[in-house]
Amino acid sequence: MQFSIGTCAKIDQVAMVRQAEDLGVTHFGVGEGPLLFSDPYQFLALASQQTSTIQLGTMVTNPLTRIAPVTANSMATLNALAPGRTFLGIGTANNALRSMGNRPAKIAELSHSIEVSRELMAGRRVMHKWLGQEREVELLDKESGFYNVTDHIPIWVAAGGPRGLAEAAKYADAVVYCLGPNVEMIKLIRSKLDKAVADAGRAPGSVKLVSLSWFYQLENGETWEDGVTNGFGSGPISSCITNSGLMNEHRDQLGDSIVDASITAAQQYLGDPTAPDQPHYLEVWAKYLRGLDPRHRPIITKELVDYWCLYGSPSELREKSALMLESGVDVLQVFLSNPFTAVRDIDNIGRSIIAHA
Repeated sequence: MQFSIGTCAKIDQVAMVRQAEDLGVTHFGVGEGPLLFSDPYQFLALASQQTSTIQLGTMVTNPLTRIAPVTANSMATLNALAPGRTFLGIGTANNALRSMGNRPAKIAELSHSIEVSRELMAGRRVMHKWLGQEREVELLDKESGFYNVTDHIPIWVAAGGPRGLAEAAKYADAVVYCLGPNVEMIKLIRSKLDKAVADAGRAPGSVKLVSLSWFYQLENGETWEDGVTNGFGSGPISSCITNSGLMNEHRDQLGDSIVDASITAAQQYLGDPTAPDQPHYLEVWAKYLRGLDPRHRPIITKELVDYWCLYGSPSELREKSALMLESGVDVLQVFLSNPFTAVRDIDNIGRSIIAHA
């Protein structure tokens, strides 16, 4: 079983990557939020020196907070520290840009950044558009140990919606999509990804589907409410924000109830930017991925938790994991929405899921 863990970078918790490796986790990624978390590349560089087999990458970066040559250099530098065990996770961004009061990247901006990063990370020269100019760029000294452009760096694209899937299918090694243990949703995304891969002229199965779920193991006597309070907190709302547009186009397959619930949660979280009493964006994001923001508790229903979260008793976690793999997921991934409890969650993942794979 390939199992990936994502969380935000907290620089004093690098040891949890070694913990995950010892328990059998195959990939570990950390997010980028300039106003929210520690710097991901400093975190990953430290983690590379404490581990030997686990794959390390961003989960995810974006094309706007770092331009493509900077991203390529950072990844190639990490690849020198951990040869052949790095991956570039990239998307249009949610928290990184919205927490600064800015829009996420456009699909075209994401595509160009990936194209440039891919070529640079492979040691090739490529045209880069920036500041209204188009110029050739290349990592110039490939022989002196500044970076590693020899070992391939896979690209994982965090996609949302049909356009995102279609673009990612052209160049990604893997597509990361917010998915829980719902068979219909998994099959819908699997079929769309497979079609997009075929339309791009690539071989069947050449792009892996990586699920992104929110995790919590229930202890004896705990309920789904405890999962929200003590585990994934406000995390499931991110899945609603990412998926609501695509879900609205497939009501007949997914059902009105979950579509409406996801759209409502996304709208309630983001609010109406034109409303005079709308909270400042810094206030909206101040507690993001730090457990449960009490303001969001009324938004998170059992229906949303069941749909977007990998949670339950140890036996239920194993059953749901197996179901997701059988339904079309290639790599199971959970995002730990609270770094302060990540050590506990990683231990539960190892003992309850991976040890029985």
